[in-house]
Amino acid sequence: MPKENTGSGLLVGTIVGTAVGAVGALLLAPKTGVQLREDISNKFQALSQRTQELASTARDKTKDVLSSVREEASDLTDRAKKSNEHVMDAFSSAKDDMKDKMKSSAN
Repeated sequence: MPKENTGSGLLVGTIVGTAVGAVGALLLAPKTGVQLREDISNKFQALSQRTQELASTARDKTKDVLSSVREEASDLTDRAKKSNEHVMDAFSSAKDDMKDKMKSSAN
């Protein structure tokens, strides 16, 4: 069964592809060594900044999703508790009715 792709794999692929493309373009451009090193440094700084921004966005979205999941889990737990209380109340009521019927039939 194939493993499902995740957003992080796409992100890593995009970052690596961008870096390889940027370095390739810079190395093939006719520039002096100083200009080339400066361009490479600038590109990697921009890439690093973009990566940090993407990581921050991913972290914020993960926190939002986690908060939503926690809230849903809490709601489901509350509903399950209420449902359990209703079942137990119905069972207790049926048990009491049965006791009453048995006492009345015994008399």
